[in-house]
Amino acid sequence: MKIIVIGSANMDMVMRTSRIPEMGETMRGDGFILSAGGKGANQAVACAKMGADTWFMAKVGDDIFGQSLIGSLKGFGVKTDYVGIEPEVSTGVAAITVCDGNNAIILDGGANNLVKPGYIESYKEEVLSASAIMLQLEIPVETVYATIQLAKGKVPIFLNPAPAIPLDDKMLDGVDYFTPNEIECRLYTNVEVKTTEDAFAALDILRGKGIRFPLITLGEKGIVYYNGTENVYMEGRKVKAIDTTAAGDTFSGTLAAMIASGKSLDEAVNIAQLASSISVTRMGAQNSIPYLSELSDL
Repeated sequence: MKIIVIGSANMDMVMRTSRIPEMGETMRGDGFILSAGGKGANQAVACAKMGADTWFMAKVGDDIFGQSLIGSLKGFGVKTDYVGIEPEVSTGVAAITVCDGNNAIILDGGANNLVKPGYIESYKEEVLSASAIMLQLEIPVETVYATIQLAKGKVPIFLNPAPAIPLDDKMLDGVDYFTPNEIECRLYTNVEVKTTEDAFAALDILRGKGIRFPLITLGEKGIVYYNGTENVYMEGRKVKAIDTTAAGDTFSGTLAAMIASGKSLDEAVNIAQLASSISVTRMGAQNSIPYLSELSDL
């Protein structure tokens, strides 16, 4: 069960505030933390914490943040042999303001921008030997396209389209699992999801683009997905959210690990929802992601 995650690695600089400051305003915050993050790295950690043999493909700068991120990934059990260290380029950084359990993020991609198609091609055999491939959109989109072209029909592809950017419908044809949230979904379907019926209509549109199993996360309201037979709505778990930073990544990584382990999609979605609901009750990104043993206890 080898999962290769291709994506971003960032150092998150997180500050809690009572509200989001206005332009030109200085206000007090509290609870500053440095936390390993990046959507790709977060999803790799989620896979590893769920017991998957997880390999990460990414680029970091030759700086203290890059060294720290690699050390953190190794500490969570992620294999970093494929992570490239780039001289004279900064590691990706995210400045995150957390307010009432929600967040606002400013991202400098840094070395993430150097995850180019040629880098993926150099690991072609490794990619094609995987049980699953995970992608997001914090690396150049041409690299995402190149990976889809390389792997589709050969290796299951999980694409989390975040942060949302326009995508070529021809590239989506052949993606196995597509996991936008309700806001991101609007970009790909032109459907504003306000009701379950809206969400089901959006699923049908995504399936029409050639996606095998579209899933739309709805935050605390739950999730809708196509399980291969029918559209399904699963209610969200009620928790008190403290920080939602890695909730979507926790869901995506857990989903991939469970599918790769042989769970049905219905089982995998249920477990991924549970993992995500736990992550939002904790501060930070990778540290907030639960281990499989914690889910078993519940």
